[in-house]
Amino acid sequence: MTDATRQAWPRSRWLLLVTAIGVALTAALMPHAWYDALPRQAELPPPPISGVTLLRVVLLVQAAVMLMVVAFDWRFVRLAATSRLAGHAARDEPGDLTPRAGAIGLTVITLLALALRLYHLDRDLWLDEISPILDYASLSVPQIVGSYLRSNNHLLNTLLLKEMIALFGEQAWSVRLPAVAFGVAGVPALYWCARLALSRRASLGAALLLAVSYHHLFFSQNARGYTAYLCLALLSTRALVNGLRDDRLRDWLLYVAATVLGFAALLNTAFVLAAQGLVALAVVWRVYRAGGPAMPLLRRVLVVCSIAGFLSAELYAVAMPEVYVVITNVYKTQSTGFLLFSWEFVREVLRGVSAGFGSGGIGAGALLAAVPFLLVAGAGALAVLKRAWVLALGLALPGLLTLAFLLVRGLTISPRFFLLWLPLAVLTAVVAIDDGAGWIWRSRPKRAALVGGAAVALLAMLSAASLARYYATPKQPYRAALAYVERERKPDDRVVVVYLAELGMRYYGARAGAPLEQRYRFVRTVPALDSALARRGAGRVWLVVTFERALQMDLPELNARVRSGWTLQQTFDGTVGDGGISVWRERDAAATSGSAP
Repeated sequence: MTDATRQAWPRSRWLLLVTAIGVALTAALMPHAWYDALPRQAELPPPPISGVTLLRVVLLVQAAVMLMVVAFDWRFVRLAATSRLAGHAARDEPGDLTPRAGAIGLTVITLLALALRLYHLDRDLWLDEISPILDYASLSVPQIVGSYLRSNNHLLNTLLLKEMIALFGEQAWSVRLPAVAFGVAGVPALYWCARLALSRRASLGAALLLAVSYHHLFFSQNARGYTAYLCLALLSTRALVNGLRDDRLRDWLLYVAATVLGFAALLNTAFVLAAQGLVALAVVWRVYRAGGPAMPLLRRVLVVCSIAGFLSAELYAVAMPEVYVVITNVYKTQSTGFLLFSWEFVREVLRGVSAGFGSGGIGAGALLAAVPFLLVAGAGALAVLKRAWVLALGLALPGLLTLAFLLVRGLTISPRFFLLWLPLAVLTAVVAIDDGAGWIWRSRPKRAALVGGAAVALLAMLSAASLARYYATPKQPYRAALAYVERERKPDDRVVVVYLAELGMRYYGARAGAPLEQRYRFVRTVPALDSALARRGAGRVWLVVTFERALQMDLPELNARVRSGWTLQQTFDGTVGDGGISVWRERDAAATSGSAP
């Protein structure tokens, strides 16, 4: 090889060529038996395409793209300033906190967020936290990545959960540690985003509101992938702004990494990526309208978004056919969510809002307390758009795209699908307060800063007031219900656990040494209930029920039977909507031994 060839083909280029050939050979020679052995849900229809076939296609496309990069020797060259996003720099104001003071304040708030999220971390796991442990903890990493048994396989959290169990054992606090870590990290991530629209002082206010937020704390102590999704969506949104504005390689690499990890955290990141692509195209259009060279920026956007999307697709290639089958079947069942234009959905939203202000219901007092916060947050939306429109749309559009997709596909809706609006609401509230105080005391900026800070602190106190009830109530009180049943039932009594109460009662019953095989029956059908009643012996029968809405919708005949001939003995509240556990006792043996009237 000549010296000229060595110069034209540096080591990195040769390495990429060898990698491309290796990827292509892997796709061509990949065996099929390992895929056939992956766990599946037998009751679901077969996927439209084999996951291993999809993986082969993805790998071949990846190899082809690598060969094109080698052939054309594509390299990163920074775009000219006229091809980049204008403005959107971190906001600096006269008299603001120094960088050191801002860093100290953020550290204190982050430590507060950590303390709040570690407190009472060992409360009862709820249904959707228990099922990933039982489904995936014993599987290998390739099996976890390649299978999709249920929609609560939040891949990144499931993999971290498995490691936490290996390190600390199967404890409620250990399986929730990944959610805690991402929940805490989300506080400085929001601060970083807020700096595009707010001063350091006001950005600390936004971080404080998120740190004491009931809803963010709820998901931070929930062994699922929602806080990872939130944190990574915030990071990718800020990295996108930086990339469009400065076009530095490090910003684009952070954007791709945050997006791919976001997909691993939650598949809802697909809507984040789609929204960010639309926002980036809007930036390209603005560059074009301003007379700048827009094509280089368009090529950059298409390449970066394609890389992020392609790597994410590669991550899910094996499981994606199963993902499609599970989501399109499960979320057509009304009990998994709500219809958008229904009073039930309105009530659930109102219940969630009121819980964030210290009420477990949707009483007038709780709603009245929430109204000022919501009004202030709404008033701040235009201000955020004016200050940092790319950030505002990057956080707002994913929820709108999610809503459109669910409506078009005829799938059910849950408030958690729009969780990215939580940091947006916090941000808009602080911007509204900041603008309002600045307008009233425009000639006295120090007074405006003091009043604005006090108003944000008052909102934080109002939000923190809800935490007392949150800490006092587990997500689902399985241990309390189990202890009550074991304490109250007589030796000859039987306990019938109905439908969705089964998983949690089995999980905690086995750990408490309850006589599950001898005295407990788990039923999901009317014949199973009749059989349990026929074999009850001389004692009474107790019922344990949870998620009564799902029982009523999925199994109406069974629901009608469990309402006949039973007396409610005790209800144990939970913070999960409709996740409270009720215990019923048989009134009259004859009343429940026959068929329903």
